[in-house]
Amino acid sequence: MELLNDKTTPILMIIMGLIALAFPTVPIATVGVLFAIIVFIVALILFIKGGMGFSENKILGASSIILGIICLVLCCELLINPTFVSELLSLLIYLFGLFVIVWGLFTLISGRYYAPFSLLGISTIIFGIITIIVGVFLKDPQILGAVLGLWLVISGLLSLFVNNKNNFINL
Repeated sequence: MELLNDKTTPILMIIMGLIALAFPTVPIATVGVLFAIIVFIVALILFIKGGMGFSENKILGASSIILGIICLVLCCELLINPTFVSELLSLLIYLFGLFVIVWGLFTLISGRYYAPFSLLGISTIIFGIITIIVGVFLKDPQILGAVLGLWLVISGLLSLFVNNKNNFINL
């Protein structure tokens, strides 16, 4: 017996996407609270590991406790301001864009000896710059929530009109 028919999930995705488009900070706040819970559990594990390991190795125990304190501060920040997760995401995107640009520069420098590497280096640098530009837009939780809502609506609509039974090969 099938509990949900083939159209239930896409319809739910469309509804959740419309809610996210109407209230863009709701999905980001939800992700922020869930992330805070995960970080709190990590902080507890680090405190326990640091307390137990302190007698064996003081440096390892102290570093675990310090990391636990940092995780606890991050957890508190996410609970007070759940949209902080969008700032963390944009920071990670900035770092990724910076690494990609540096990789592109190294590829461009090594391209003096092999021409396809120059083209790869230039395209990698452009991709890194585009990644940093995207990070600027994702810093605003309203934009990030709207992008998430738009993705849910588009995915729901595509899933609604696709016949999933014909997309798989039975072996």
